Amino acid sequence: MAGGRPQHRARAMKPARLYLAILVVFVFAFAVVAGWRIVGQMQAERYAQADPERALGWRPDHPQALLVLAERQLAEGRFAESRASARRLLAHEPLQGVAFRLLAAAADREGRQDDAWRLYLIAEKRAPRDLQTRAWLTQRYLEQGNFAEALGQIDRILRMAPQRARSINPVLAQLATEPAFAEALAARLRQGPPWRADLLNSLRDPRAGNPVAVGRVMQALQNQGGLKPEEYAQWLDNLMTQGRWGEAYARWAGPLPKPDGRLPLVYNGNFAQPPSGVGFDWRLRRIPGVILQFEPESEAGGQVAYLHFLDRRVPNAGLEQALLLSPGSYRLSVRMRARALRSELGLQWTVQCQGPAGVAGRTDAIDGSFAWRTFEADITIPAAGCPGQWLRLVNPVPSGAAQRVVGEAWLDDVRLVRQR
Repeated sequence: MAGGRPQHRARAMKPARLYLAILVVFVFAFAVVAGWRIVGQMQAERYAQADPERALGWRPDHPQALLVLAERQLAEGRFAESRASARRLLAHEPLQGVAFRLLAAAADREGRQDDAWRLYLIAEKRAPRDLQTRAWLTQRYLEQGNFAEALGQIDRILRMAPQRARSINPVLAQLATEPAFAEALAARLRQGPPWRADLLNSLRDPRAGNPVAVGRVMQALQNQGGLKPEEYAQWLDNLMTQGRWGEAYARWAGPLPKPDGRLPLVYNGNFAQPPSGVGFDWRLRRIPGVILQFEPESEAGGQVAYLHFLDRRVPNAGLEQALLLSPGSYRLSVRMRARALRSELGLQWTVQCQGPAGVAGRTDAIDGSFAWRTFEADITIPAAGCPGQWLRLVNPVPSGAAQRVVGEAWLDDVRLVRQR
């Protein structure tokens, strides 16, 4: 019995060694296969872009190689082969949206418009960040006159690729010359997309902007209640800078109430309303050395403008208004009172042309202390060189130590009357 135990142990070890050998062979085979797959994957990655067919020789289902191959075949007009490559890609990756775009593009170039439309819509859902899909859909929506959907695609494109605004904005400006597109564009801008400011700046640019387009878009925005106050003010100022004072005035005056059917030549001349600083209303400029505010005045019967000069160099009082006076003669009148108002030559109200015609008229010097009185001036607007004007309270002294002004002044009831 004892002598049979070693033989029994030897027989028991043989199957164990066999199993171990089989395991070693299996592990080695697995390592070889895995290594080969890794090599194949690396080679496929290496050639996917430059030589997709070679990459597919290493890995027949490599998605990037199939995609690049399908795009090349499409570009070369090999539509059937491109479709086959795209379908191979979808067989391995059913959710690959770009493959649907390639199938759609092939159908489009073969004249199968219905198939192309259906496939592009699938591509839009499966690959929402694919710019080529959105560009194609944008073009088709524009051709259909579906401007809202077209602008929805443009919105997505500009959100994903803001740098494309440089090429898209001029196209939008051209399209906005059509009233229906301008209305749709204004509706999209009203939603506050991140590209809004850039587009509006592009439209207003006097070097490259389109006056018809900017007018229609801004007016549509204003009509829809989507024009910000600062955008409205800048729009009017740009028109004036471009010398289009008549258009600026018309767009400013249009929405204003006109109790007598027309606006006075000096708007808000009695300061009954807080100056808006927009268009042809009073504008308040910050001038160091001048305190400008508005206060009630019983003797004047309402609100007056109050100016306190702090004995510093002052070129003007910081109170001005843009005017649109047609050629002819006018009479300017301003009610004022002052206390210890002193300066080298006294202050003056002037009407100055925005153009080569220069000063159209000025009042006598305003200086000293006095109760309420009226200062007047004859204003002559020439037929040329004066497309618009500025009404200002100025210090006629050139810059220098003599430009100092000290004292207080109150003013009210600023008027311009045409002389017949």
